[in-house]
Amino acid sequence: MDRTVQGDHECAPERRADYQMFGLREEVAQLEAGIHRYLMTAAGRFESWLAASEVRGQS
Repeated sequence: MDRTVQGDHECAPERRADYQMFGLREEVAQLEAGIHRYLMTAAGRFESWLAASEVRGQS
């Protein structure tokens, strides 16, 4: 990016989203760990089983 040119800089939407996700990487990692912990509980295993059976059309 040429910083000598005056004016507003605009990134492509995909590049901006990538940058925002990079900034949220720690929060995303914490969310994934929390979901993993929940899915290891009895309630989480049941919800996982229920979701799989609904996808297969068995409910």
